[in-house]
Amino acid sequence: MSGIQVQGSAVSRDVGLWEWFSNPETWTSERGILPSLLDTLTLCAGVMVVAIMIAVPLGASLAHKRKGEITATGVVNIGRALPTFAVAGLLVPISLRQGWGFEPWPIFIALTLLAIPPIYLNTYTAVRQSNSGAVEAARAMGFSERDVLFRVELALGAGLILAGIRIAAVQVVATEPIRAYLGGDGLGRYVRDGLGQNNQTLLIGGAILVAGLATATGLLMGLGERLVLPEGVRRLRVSQSRTV
Repeated sequence: MSGIQVQGSAVSRDVGLWEWFSNPETWTSERGILPSLLDTLTLCAGVMVVAIMIAVPLGASLAHKRKGEITATGVVNIGRALPTFAVAGLLVPISLRQGWGFEPWPIFIALTLLAIPPIYLNTYTAVRQSNSGAVEAARAMGFSERDVLFRVELALGAGLILAGIRIAAVQVVATEPIRAYLGGDGLGRYVRDGLGQNNQTLLIGGAILVAGLATATGLLMGLGERLVLPEGVRRLRVSQSRTV
């Protein structure tokens, strides 16, 4: 293992996958897995925060008012259809002209456009299809429209909204590695360097890391849905699923 050179992703081709993974320097060096993982998680977390702040209020407000369904959904679907790598590539020259460098803004914006559609569509659907009886009962009790939205519609639709956030998070984590081809780092650099050096250890190792992180993200957020969702809402979802 002493022959493994981790600095700068320089790894001999005869180093096996297990040997590479089991070397502590692979994880803890300046450009090791843990710093790269932190780099990836920081970017993805920032993307998700911005996407949620845009998509949830927009989707909830339009669904509550029953306005702009076709227009807003069409615009969001355009963002879904745009290739993330192409968007980031087009933004790189703009970022360079503004003096912002190759990253993180091009990939940040591109990933945000990728994350918004599932969050928006799930939020809109959750609020739009809220139990009409519960909504009308809240209004009859004197709830303001703001209270109806926040205390009834969003509460009832929390599960579907969280599912949209989970889907978006997995997509962002799985797509973030393209950043390595735009001058960035993160876990994607192992795949990039593996292809560039014709090094199967780096290539397969990077792919395992990216797939593992995406899988862990989905599992952890699925667990978070169960913990965050109120017990009453969970029981209502179960009863509704039984009647369908």
